Amino acid sequence: MSRCIETHQRTLVELLNSASHDDAALLPLARAAGRVLARDLVAKADLPPLANSQMDGFAVRVADLTPSVPPQPGDAEGIELPVADVRPAGAEPARHTPGTVTAVMTGAVLPEGADAVIPVERVRPPRFDVPAVTISPDVARSVTEGTFVRAAGSDVARGAVALPAGTRLGAAALGACAALGLGPGTEVSVRTGPRVVVVSGGDEIAPDGHAPRPGMYHDANGPLLAAWLSEAGAESVTRVRVDDDPDAFVRALDHVVTEARPHLVITSGGISAGAFEVVRQGLEREGRDTWFDHVAMQPGGPQGHGTFRGVPVICLPGNPVSTWVSCEVFVRPALAAAWGCCPSPRWFTAELGEAVRPLDTRTQLRRGSMEHPGDGTVPRVRLVGGASSHLLSAAAHADVLVRIPPGEHELAAGTTVAVLPVDGGVLPAGAADGTERTGEPA
Repeated sequence: MSRCIETHQRTLVELLNSASHDDAALLPLARAAGRVLARDLVAKADLPPLANSQMDGFAVRVADLTPSVPPQPGDAEGIELPVADVRPAGAEPARHTPGTVTAVMTGAVLPEGADAVIPVERVRPPRFDVPAVTISPDVARSVTEGTFVRAAGSDVARGAVALPAGTRLGAAALGACAALGLGPGTEVSVRTGPRVVVVSGGDEIAPDGHAPRPGMYHDANGPLLAAWLSEAGAESVTRVRVDDDPDAFVRALDHVVTEARPHLVITSGGISAGAFEVVRQGLEREGRDTWFDHVAMQPGGPQGHGTFRGVPVICLPGNPVSTWVSCEVFVRPALAAAWGCCPSPRWFTAELGEAVRPLDTRTQLRRGSMEHPGDGTVPRVRLVGGASSHLLSAAAHADVLVRIPPGEHELAAGTTVAVLPVDGGVLPAGAADGTERTGEPA
C-alpha cells in the first residue's frame, strides 16, 4: 500500500532531525528571524525584572483586608481604604502605605509593601479619580498574596535557559529576546544551513558541457536541485554526476561524502522499478535503513530514503517536475524543521478557476497560477500545463502547487482547494489560510 503524503513528510523530518547539526554561525538578531538556535540562550536578568500589576486596579496589603474588629450592625458593608497614590506603568518603584490602596495601572511596578492587586471593576466606585474605595467582604475574601501580581522572574529567572538550543526564532521567540534586552545587533548562535551533495545523471544524461547524442538529454535535475537548495538556505551544494553503474555510484558517493562532509545527500532518479535503478540498487546494498516505494501522489510517486556512511539520503524521482514538486512538498518541510534555513511550507485555500477531474486513489499536485482579483473576493487558481511530470517549461510559469484530492467525481469550478506558493509566488490579499500547516495540507 502506498504511503500517504503526510507520513512521508514526517518520516523525512525525523530522518533529518537525526543528522548532525553541530555547525553554527553568529548572526545579529535582526538577521536571525526563522533560524534555529544552536546554543541555549541564557537569561541575564529576571523577566519580568520586578513584580508588577497584571491589571488596572489597586495594590493592597492582604492584611489590611481583614477588619481588626468584627463589623457591627449598621456599619457600611465592606472595608473602605483611602487611595494614597497613583502609579502608572513606567513609574519608579515606590513604597506602599499600610492601611491604604495604591492605584496601579497594568505593568506598573508593585509598590514595596503591597502583595496583591484588586481590579478596578471589583471596588466601589469602580474609578480611579476618587479619594477612597470600598472593598466588599466577598472580594476581600477572594484576595490572597500574589493575586493579579506578575512575580519577578515568573517568565524566566536570571541564569535560567530562556530559549533552548533547537528553538526556531519566530515572532514570539524574537519578542522574548527583545524583552530580555537583546537588541537587533546582538549576535546569537544559530544553525547554519546544511552542506548538501546532489546526485543526478544516468546513462541517458549528457555530461555538463556536452551535446547529448540521440536518445540522451541535458541534465535538468542537477541545476534544478542546486538552485532550489541554494534558495532554501543550504550552506553549500556539491554536484555529482553518475551513470547507471551501481558500483561506480557507490564509489562516487563514498568519495564525495568523505571529501565534502555533507549533512545531507539528495539524489534524483534511479529509484523506481526499472532494470537500471542505480540509486536503489547501490543504497540497498551499501546503505542503511533504506526504504523505496511509492507515495500516493502524482507527480512524484516513487520516493526513497536511507543513510549512507551515517549521512541521511533523500531519494527523489527523476522526472524534472517530480523532482521539483518533491522538493517543495517533502524536502522543504524537512529542511525547515531540522535546520530552520527556510520557511516552512504554508498552504492556503483558493477556488478552482476551472473544472478538474481528480485521480481515483492518488492526490494530484498540479501546477497553477493565481488570479489576483483585488476586490476582496476569494482568490482563484487556474491550472498551468498538464499533469505530466516532464512538462518543466510549463511548470516554470506556475506560482502555486494545487492539491487535488483523490475522488471519483469531477471538481467543479469554484471548488475550494489547498494551494502552496512556490518560487516566490505570493497569494493576493485576503487569501484564506484555514489550511495553513507546516508542510501538511488539509
